[in-house]
Amino acid sequence: MLSVANVRTAGGAASYFAADNYYTRADADRSGAWLGKGAEELGLSGAVDAKTFEAVLKGFLPEGSRVGRDHRAHRAGTDLTFSMPKSWSVLALVGGDKRILDAYGAAVRETLSWAEKNLAETRMEVRGSERVVRTGNLVAAVFQHDTNRNQEPNAHFHAVIANVTQGPDGKWRALRNDKLWDHNTLLNAMTMARFRLSVEKLGYEVGEFGKHGNFEAVGVPKEVRDAFSSRRAEVLTAAAQMNSQGPKALDAATLMTRARKEAIEDRAALTQQWKDTAEKLGFDPAMVIARANARSAKDLGNIPGLGSSVRKVVEQGKQIAHDFAERLGIAKGDPLIPSRLGNRSPEEVAAIHGVASAIRHLGEREAAFSKVEIYRTALGFALPTAFADIERRVDQLVRQGYLQTGKGADRDMLTTHDAVSLEQRILAGVEAGRGAAPAIVSAFDAGTYLQAVSHKRYGIILNKGQEGAGRLLLSSNNRIVAIQGVAGAGKSTVLKPVADILRTEGKTVLGLAVQNTLVQMLERETGIPSMTVARFLGQHQDLLKGEGGLRLEAARMAMSGTVVVLDEASMVGNADMEKLVRLANLLRLDRFASIGDTKQLGAVDAGKPFDVMQQGGVEAAQMDTNLRARDEALRSAQRAAQSGRIGEALAHLGDNVVAAGENAAVDAAAAWLSLAPKEREVTAIYASGRALRGEVNEAVQTGLKANGELGPGAVKLEVLSRINLTREELRYARSYAPGTVLEVDRRQRGQGLQKGSYAVVATDLSRERVTLQNERGRQFEFRPGQLRPQGEKDPVKLYERREIEIHDGDRIRWTATDHRRGLLNADQARIIAVDAKGVSLATSVGVLHRLAPTDPMLKRLDLAYALNAHMAQGLTSDRGIAVMDSREKNLANQQTFLVTITRLRDRLTLFVDNAGKLEAAVENNPGMKRSALETADLLRNAAATGAEKGRASEAERKAPELDRSISKKFDMGL
Repeated sequence: MLSVANVRTAGGAASYFAADNYYTRADADRSGAWLGKGAEELGLSGAVDAKTFEAVLKGFLPEGSRVGRDHRAHRAGTDLTFSMPKSWSVLALVGGDKRILDAYGAAVRETLSWAEKNLAETRMEVRGSERVVRTGNLVAAVFQHDTNRNQEPNAHFHAVIANVTQGPDGKWRALRNDKLWDHNTLLNAMTMARFRLSVEKLGYEVGEFGKHGNFEAVGVPKEVRDAFSSRRAEVLTAAAQMNSQGPKALDAATLMTRARKEAIEDRAALTQQWKDTAEKLGFDPAMVIARANARSAKDLGNIPGLGSSVRKVVEQGKQIAHDFAERLGIAKGDPLIPSRLGNRSPEEVAAIHGVASAIRHLGEREAAFSKVEIYRTALGFALPTAFADIERRVDQLVRQGYLQTGKGADRDMLTTHDAVSLEQRILAGVEAGRGAAPAIVSAFDAGTYLQAVSHKRYGIILNKGQEGAGRLLLSSNNRIVAIQGVAGAGKSTVLKPVADILRTEGKTVLGLAVQNTLVQMLERETGIPSMTVARFLGQHQDLLKGEGGLRLEAARMAMSGTVVVLDEASMVGNADMEKLVRLANLLRLDRFASIGDTKQLGAVDAGKPFDVMQQGGVEAAQMDTNLRARDEALRSAQRAAQSGRIGEALAHLGDNVVAAGENAAVDAAAAWLSLAPKEREVTAIYASGRALRGEVNEAVQTGLKANGELGPGAVKLEVLSRINLTREELRYARSYAPGTVLEVDRRQRGQGLQKGSYAVVATDLSRERVTLQNERGRQFEFRPGQLRPQGEKDPVKLYERREIEIHDGDRIRWTATDHRRGLLNADQARIIAVDAKGVSLATSVGVLHRLAPTDPMLKRLDLAYALNAHMAQGLTSDRGIAVMDSREKNLANQQTFLVTITRLRDRLTLFVDNAGKLEAAVENNPGMKRSALETADLLRNAAATGAEKGRASEAERKAPELDRSISKKFDMGL
């Protein structure tokens, strides 16, 4: 694994290195060596002299210049520590195969060369302003160490990079090391990819792949690795006793347990001690080394990862490439795969597949991504290839036009031809619907009509934004329109009178939402019959596949006079929005209106089409007034959050922001438990993500049970929790851990799998096979690579087993749907009684059910005292308690923060680990989904054209100034 740390500041560097001489002592025969173009420029080469090394770290350079004006403020350098996985240290240091050390050292140096070229930066003045510029040179010293602090075999390399680099103008400046920190996992994966190819050339087999490219040597058992890992055990033991978990806790535990590294007095004696330990464990590394040597000598020409090394004769290459493609399930006609692979080396074939997998994986969740993300992801699939082949393949796809480079601020980003085409089709669909739907109510009358219904039926007068939204729905001449409304703007309030008018005018109104809970809320608050987006698209999938004729005419008749309203439209991705827009035109809907807020949470899938449609000029109405919050301070906080002013929002919340450190989840649960039962009913708990939600749920249940508020009936259930993998990840055997459960949604032809659930029994990574077992005990061999790379729907889902306990009175939510019984995914229920005959419960709408002990829905539930942000979007409660953690990198963002604090009317208490750190984390992470058209800078012209047409439509639709007296013109007899 690669770890990154700053070397001590210059003020303490002299005593630090003089006392320990940590980097320069190493071992007697392993002095460090200079590396880098910057070192060459300074005349530093060969072995590292301690005095010169110390001076450079202080900023004093051999040619007489000095970097850093303030000696005390100069950062000495950055230590990149590359550590081999334990099994390879055992083979190299206990078994004595020094070729392994040489291979790893070469891989480290190759990685550092790439880092120097791509990650070395400094700040300098360019045209009057300070900018970050790439320098392409480093001054580094590399030292090889063989032991950890407990004097166990632990081969690792310290690359100590001095805080100096030469700018394009020839001047020496401080090194900006941000990218070295940010790319540490990529650098590790690069190193391990090259190392893998080298050890496979030596005949070794690799396996047990871990994160960031790490892998162990086949033949070195875990108990042997553990026996030489007491230092690791110390760290894990210390971390387990800490309140928090995660990388930062491990770092802290490492420092807490760190002892001084003692000098090795007798290397031969230490090596013999290692060999004695291995012998006591019944392990002989010489046997593993001998097998590798024999395998290498035979050089059977097998593919790395499937057997031994590949390097024999050119004639074998074509068959190897064919076999590799067969194993990985590469499909013909895939735009990411060349039509001819026979003339490519196995490493090139692996790189092609790895890059294709990376693009598919990233493209499922984002419409644009960086080169580095492709590199990191491709390496993460652990195919036998080197980073250089992956880098070349990405460049090929850019030259061929499948990958398109970003422009302007997105110049470091890439998008795909398919993603661009998809967003272009969405805008083309909007354009096709322009002027294609006559006004339902004339622009002259719509506003007065709407206010009359609102006042007489609901006793309200709509504000300007609400009226504008209603007028758009009723009087536009465009089939496809949008309503952009801030959180709490009263979108549901305006939909009620609009729906009444539409029905009066003979129209049918249908609501859509992405989640069942949002569907229920839309129906409850507006009276509009609604369904999920998935169900609506499923009903018309034949039309989407191009079937027409009588089926299309029948569908058009069935949908004649229909207005479709899509709620929380920001949560719909590109693929579904394209289908919805296409259906709107195919079915000739009277109106398709997307309603939402671009600043709230986006879709799980790629794209932000609701935002792109507005930028592209769809006719839209704006609702900018937050009507939800009744408390002034809360309203001010919500307004600031809507504008991205996070510090101001937290300031408005004042004492209601509670810094609870490691106990935020438990303290939030305690705050809710301390409320009277009636207050709890109107106080929701929101947690930013799954982990915090689980902590809160467990703490609340524990508190209720301890207080006797849960009944005596209880049962332990084994529930299935979805493992959120992309379709591409599901095509790799390594995703299927034994003990997980595979759910097949539709029959897999050619693999013998029917629809249903299967237990994962074993995985064979070398053959990319998974052994499954059905409920009757029959076993099947499953080839994940044969799943189609792309499809309309995930053909399989993977779940982990988890045990929970439910009691009389517990609050639960469903994690799957049983339409027949009205048990809907994400909807809540209350446990009434648990006994030997099963579980009695009441759904959110009061329907009673009794589930037998064997009922499959008892495996598809979870506790529901807390909701995460995606569950909460669109919901409202009077009061709330929320939990956010600055260390949740992907969840501490502006969209999650906005959704969290805008759910409430009267009061919010926000529990955080650290208010200052949360503010900084959220400020720096907008959380916004990416657009392919924005990235490729193709949206600007579309936006200009669309905006002009939008203004024309608005001008046509605007009614002249009228007497707004509510009762003057329309007396509907309501």
